[in-house]
Amino acid sequence: MKSLRDHFLRLDARSLGLFRITFGLVLIADLFGRWRWVRDFYSNEGVLPNHNHLFNLRGKQQVFSLFHAFSTEGEAHFAFSLALIVYALFLIGHRTRVFHVLSLLVLVSLTSRNILLENAGNYAAIAILALTAFLPCGSRFSLDSLRASLSLRDEKRDTELNDRSRVSEAEIAAERRPGWSPTSLAALAVLLQLALIYLCTALQQRGEAWRDGTAFYYALHAERLASDAGVWLRDALPLGTLRGLTFGTWGMQLAIPALLFVPALFRWTRGVAAALMVLHGLILGIFFDLGLFGWGLAAAAPLVLPGELWDAYERSWSEGRARTLVYDADCGVCLLLARLVKRLDLREHLTFQGNVALDELYVRNQTGATERVPMPKEVTPELVERTALAIDRKGRVYTRGAAITEGLLALPLGWLAWPLKLPGISHLLNALYDVVAACRHRISELLGRQACGVPLPDEDDADGGAGPVSDGPAPAVRTTRLVLGSLREAAVLVVLAAVLAQTAKENPLPGAAAVPQGAVLAGVASWPRMLAKWDVMAPEPPRSNEVMVIDGQTRASQPIDPLTGEEPQLQPAGNPGARLGQLWSDYLDRIRRPEWSDYQRAFRDYLAKGGPQATGTGREAALSGFDAYWVSAPTPAPGEPASTSFERDKLFSHSRGGTGRLGEGGLPLLPTLRHHGKPN
Repeated sequence: MKSLRDHFLRLDARSLGLFRITFGLVLIADLFGRWRWVRDFYSNEGVLPNHNHLFNLRGKQQVFSLFHAFSTEGEAHFAFSLALIVYALFLIGHRTRVFHVLSLLVLVSLTSRNILLENAGNYAAIAILALTAFLPCGSRFSLDSLRASLSLRDEKRDTELNDRSRVSEAEIAAERRPGWSPTSLAALAVLLQLALIYLCTALQQRGEAWRDGTAFYYALHAERLASDAGVWLRDALPLGTLRGLTFGTWGMQLAIPALLFVPALFRWTRGVAAALMVLHGLILGIFFDLGLFGWGLAAAAPLVLPGELWDAYERSWSEGRARTLVYDADCGVCLLLARLVKRLDLREHLTFQGNVALDELYVRNQTGATERVPMPKEVTPELVERTALAIDRKGRVYTRGAAITEGLLALPLGWLAWPLKLPGISHLLNALYDVVAACRHRISELLGRQACGVPLPDEDDADGGAGPVSDGPAPAVRTTRLVLGSLREAAVLVVLAAVLAQTAKENPLPGAAAVPQGAVLAGVASWPRMLAKWDVMAPEPPRSNEVMVIDGQTRASQPIDPLTGEEPQLQPAGNPGARLGQLWSDYLDRIRRPEWSDYQRAFRDYLAKGGPQATGTGREAALSGFDAYWVSAPTPAPGEPASTSFERDKLFSHSRGGTGRLGEGGLPLLPTLRHHGKPN
């Protein structure tokens, strides 16, 4: 029973910590992608001023956004700066629970500020961030856990630094030390949400293109879906490879849910599921502009890593990466850095030795025991007085900046330190090391550390500073934890019920009609925009290439498309307007539709101001009028020549209209496609 409980109701603290880091990086990247268009989408100077958004939403959508309080472009930049700080503090794990919730609030606010930009990626990222907020994502690999670990054990000597004895799981749970993760419905909710995203996406991809393997071919030929890398890869990869990617991606969406819920007897399947999640997310993220969908799911993959894989990783000791770090025992900041590095050394490759006794060298073997071997001859009292040392198992001695580099190489992700070995960079590192080393005792005092890092033998904390053994939390603390834990589980249950009801409403699940929603659960899902619409490239990718073209003219009667800054062109293939990114693709695809026509006036006003990439300044470069067209050209079947025909749908006109050149050449508008929007 314990194995089943841990399998379905508990996520490893190390998995939660790694998830926080990967997801924080994805959130920051998404923020910078939006920041590029902060004037266009998040200020009153753009396509959707605050008052226009709120007025048209009345009674239609349940939307809340902090960004509605920021109107000008400068204010929007300030708001984005605050959002970046929130995401960064969540990433590093400072006051993790607080900044986890604030990050969720920021993401919901970014999504709700302009709902014409949202897609399945926003819904997935918000749902994952909301459900993981109930779990301790700062219990490992965070500033919070680092501070807690340093306070629990205050090492003073190298023998204490080399003590890698571990606290039992019972003690970790009783004291909620770093590494604690509760048994909670939140873990099951996270797994269910991930499984539903993949399963519902696969079930909705029922079109012929998914069955015959041409889905990637057609999707990559839709300029508004394909990324820059996807445009290049569609021509570089043979059709057989694209078919393999189509079948492989769809198959992974069915395999991942099954692997997540295989019984605990087969825990290794969670590792396979995590690998498939990363692969699936990278394929979608690299090939397509789908916002947070692919990258967010890839960043969520660490959540499903089982503790057994972490334990196996930490036991994978490599002799080639083992190092002994010889530090200045009289330097307080040197001791502090050694304590920090010890906590980053998950695989226990590092051994620490003060520079007091140099007769023998401490080295760690594969069993974790510390051995004593002869000290290399070049290590002298004069040398260790000037510099820290790193000594490998073969007796090679590294000094100054090279010692720092070797210590970093022994840590997880140590390969990131390889550039420090390059000529030039290594010389700068040596110079920086010399400056810091000369001032190390002064720095120790400024940081409140003793200039001497070695305590006197009769000090009270000579046992390593581990502190008295606790009998467990006090009764009042246990009662408080029980009450708060019960409230947490009740909140998780409500959110999970809302997720399941909303998913059943929006997706073709078997027996979906049997899942009631009601006003309360609908509000829980809709206010934070957890809308669960997993219709990515469903039922199949478009078989036509579509783009919005603005036939504009300046006061000097020069033709210009304000979306591209160039002369308007009707041919969708290669149109610069289709390469503006996911935000513009989703916005333009919605603004052309009748159900979003209330927002067209603000869009016309924005275009009249010059659009995103208009060239030129002054009165003569200003637009005097334009016509908006939705242009589509059929994508040829694999192996067939490209078609020269296309269709045009005139959406609206502004002021005196465009140049009219797009109507030349005997290409009348199709009668059935005229005037989708409201008449002007």
